[in-house]
Amino acid sequence: MNGENCEILCPDKINRIESIKHIIFLMLNPSSVLTDGQVHKWYLDLILPAFAWMLFFLQVGLDRHRQSGYPPGKIVLLSFIGLIAGYVVVFLTGILMSMLLTVFGKNIRLQLGISCIALSHTYKTFSLILGLLYNFFGYSSSVAFGTVGLLATLLPVYSGIRGLTRGTTFLAPVLAALIGLIFLVFWQLVLKIGL
Repeated sequence: MNGENCEILCPDKINRIESIKHIIFLMLNPSSVLTDGQVHKWYLDLILPAFAWMLFFLQVGLDRHRQSGYPPGKIVLLSFIGLIAGYVVVFLTGILMSMLLTVFGKNIRLQLGISCIALSHTYKTFSLILGLLYNFFGYSSSVAFGTVGLLATLLPVYSGIRGLTRGTTFLAPVLAALIGLIFLVFWQLVLKIGL
């Protein structure tokens, strides 16, 4: 079968390729979720931040193990808490962002706010994968790569809010800072609960 007939005979293959391109685009530019007008499966988008937070707390556990003999069972537990809590906290943060934007007259669908916050964790995930590789060479990586990842998460959030709130210059930095603060508090709460 030659290539020109495939477009006619293989529409499923073309649709899959287009879907993959769209997913990659959204992961590299998550703020476009707020303006592309498409329906997103926010509950699937939340898998990315759950994975990112799991990687972060895995690195914290590995750093603690290296420094003070932290038990492997607690490393697994800490990673699992990061996985579940990352899903829930990002979900709640997306709801909060959507509600605050509505208060300021920028009506966006709730699922778009959740998807924007969730897909903003792409850069954090990349950073934490690099941090995990760095950790395997015996270096502490959780704070450095976790902080870089958290800051990289806020830029697409800021960009998306700024695009939605043209004319309201204070709202984007304030909301992005609030979201960053929520993530930092979440980070500390998980570490302070006695694990």
